[in-house]
Amino acid sequence: MTDQPNTDYPHRVRLHGGRNTHAARDLNTGDRATACDYFLPDEAANHPLPADSVITCKACARQISRSA
Repeated sequence: MTDQPNTDYPHRVRLHGGRNTHAARDLNTGDRATACDYFLPDEAANHPLPADSVITCKACARQISRSA
C-alpha cells in the first residue's frame, strides 16, 4: 500500500492475530496508537516490525496520506 516514511507514525506493527501492517506512534505512557485509531497497550502481544515495512492497513495509509 504505502512505504512512505512518516515522522508522526514512525513505527510499524502487526496486531496480534492480524494480517495488516499498521503505522504506529508512541504515547507518553509507553503505549502506542495506530494511525487508524487502535490503542496498543505496552503489554499487548503485538508484533513490532522494521520501520521500513510497507503499511498494508488501508485506514492507516489514508491517514498518513492526509498528513503528508
